[in-house]
Amino acid sequence: MKIIAVVLVLSLSLFGNNYKKFARDTGYSVDYDKALELAQKEKKDIMFVMVANFCPWCIKLEKKVLKKKDINAKVHNKYIPLILNREEGKYPDSFETPMIPTVYFIDHETKKIKTKVVGYNNKQDLINIINE
Repeated sequence: MKIIAVVLVLSLSLFGNNYKKFARDTGYSVDYDKALELAQKEKKDIMFVMVANFCPWCIKLEKKVLKKKDINAKVHNKYIPLILNREEGKYPDSFETPMIPTVYFIDHETKKIKTKVVGYNNKQDLINIINE
C-alpha cells in the first residue's frame, strides 16, 4: 500500500509540472504579473490558458493544438501567451473557473477578460478564435 501511495505522489508531482515544460518549449509565460507587464509594454493582449493536473483535455490542447508551430506563431504574433495551473492558484481570483481548459483573452489596458473560451478547441476552432 505504501508503494502505491509513493507512486501516486510522484505521478502527481510529475503531471503537475507538465505545463511548465510546455511553457519552456513554446515560450509561454508562467507568471501572470510578468505577462501583464510585457503585454502593457508591447501593447498586446494576453492569451491565458488555464490548465490543471490530470486534465486529459488540457494535455490534448497543449500537444495537439498549441504546440503546433503555425498556431504557436499566430499566438505569439498577436498575444502575450500565458499558461497557469489552476491548482497552484497564482492568478487573480477573477480567473477562477470550475471548467478546464479555459482560455481567457485579456485586454492589456483594462486587465479585463475580453473573451472566455471554455473547454477543448481543435486547431481550426482556435485559429478562428485567434483571427476574430
